[in-house]
Amino acid sequence: MFRVWYVLTFVAVFALLGGGCPLGTLPDSGTPVSNPDGGASSTSGGGSSSSTAGATQDNQDFEDQLTGLFPDCSESADGDDWRDEILRLVNVERERAGLSSVSHNQTLEDQATQYACELIHYDFFDHENPVTGTSLGDRAEDFEYDYYMIGENLAAGQPAPAQAMSDWMSSEGHRENILNAQFTELGVGVRTGGRFNTYWVQEFGQPRNP
Repeated sequence: MFRVWYVLTFVAVFALLGGGCPLGTLPDSGTPVSNPDGGASSTSGGGSSSSTAGATQDNQDFEDQLTGLFPDCSESADGDDWRDEILRLVNVERERAGLSSVSHNQTLEDQATQYACELIHYDFFDHENPVTGTSLGDRAEDFEYDYYMIGENLAAGQPAPAQAMSDWMSSEGHRENILNAQFTELGVGVRTGGRFNTYWVQEFGQPRNP
């Protein structure tokens, strides 16, 4: 059984996010969140202390930090291929819809990867971490991603990229994020561990200064 969840975030307004959804069902829609003035509007308490975010860092350093913070969260042997395939499949769907492709963004990938580890380590499935209280906007701030708009899709339990994409595209809200013409960048996180074994996170963005 699989889980999917999405949110489109306009941080200057607000984010309305529900709890986890039962396996095999789709969640209610998230609430749009944008950031016309730059920077996230607020940071919830407790979230920054466990972040590995900051300036661009070496991939191995980032992986080492994740291992230290979240020892039960692992990189799949197919991780690089799976991330590339999710990006490719997103752009296939966007091309079909007559939209421009999104490009890979390493900051968004790091943000997505760490959040996948949080889902595993804290054993939850939601756009807000119930332990740290941090939301999508807070995570973008932690990772210093300066944006006009960001969006997030979550999935868990799918054994391969094609299944994760199929589930997202079968859900109106997830599909809207994938086919949102305003998004120009994407970072994909894929990690293994936890009760669903494989966790998928898409972080979409429109940067303020591309």
